[in-house]
Amino acid sequence: MFNPGLKIGETIKNSDIVETFQCGNMGGMRRSKATNTLVIISDYTKGIYHDKWIGGVLHYTGMGKSGDQDINWAQNATLANCRNNGVDVHLFEVMNEGEYVYCGRVELVDNPYTEMQPGEDGIDREVWMFPIRPVPDNDVKKPDIFVFSDMEDYKTRGKNVDAEYAKILAEKKKRGKKSKSVAPVTAPVAPKPEPKPPVVIPPEIVGKKVKHKTFGVGTITAISGTSIDVNFEKIGLKKMGYEFCMEKKMLEFI
Repeated sequence: MFNPGLKIGETIKNSDIVETFQCGNMGGMRRSKATNTLVIISDYTKGIYHDKWIGGVLHYTGMGKSGDQDINWAQNATLANCRNNGVDVHLFEVMNEGEYVYCGRVELVDNPYTEMQPGEDGIDREVWMFPIRPVPDNDVKKPDIFVFSDMEDYKTRGKNVDAEYAKILAEKKKRGKKSKSVAPVTAPVAPKPEPKPPVVIPPEIVGKKVKHKTFGVGTITAISGTSIDVNFEKIGLKKMGYEFCMEKKMLEFI
């Protein structure tokens, strides 16, 4: 028998389940051949499956999100035959998103049966319910809204619990978003760069000869603001940015 080394009621993360049981990281029923276990997860935060605790027995919904479920398919068959196939079944419950509460090893205590539940698509379908109980029994915390003392209690109070719980989850999520909301962060305003000093072109360069990398030899004939006029021997007059030409060493005096 596989011992995961977990205490009843201990809360772990999904990644811890994967590492401990050497199983997959998705789905509510996860078979591991490495540890010869079946991990089943009753996740009340998703509202897809409608599991109930009745008289200390968890009526656990089988595998399959839409359409009628097949008891002979995948891990439904594993759980249905757990009395004879030697596979240890371990239960986790999720009452808060991302928090997996270990409920211990469980056994099938009665024959699986069918009931009607809405699927992920909202259409009613036939699902398989597996009555399971922790062995030995324990007092691990369960979601109060889904705990009933017996079948009569369930018939009296259980009719609308799924819809009620959906409202609780929606309100909880709404409150969570409010509590997590923070004032928008305003990006710090970058200091304005210091203005460049005005370009000063020495007047004595007028009349001097220069050599351009592309245009060849020419003579500076005038200054116009931050530009200079250069009369090149081969292509004639060109107006050029003085600062740019000096920075990029496009011109040299000859």
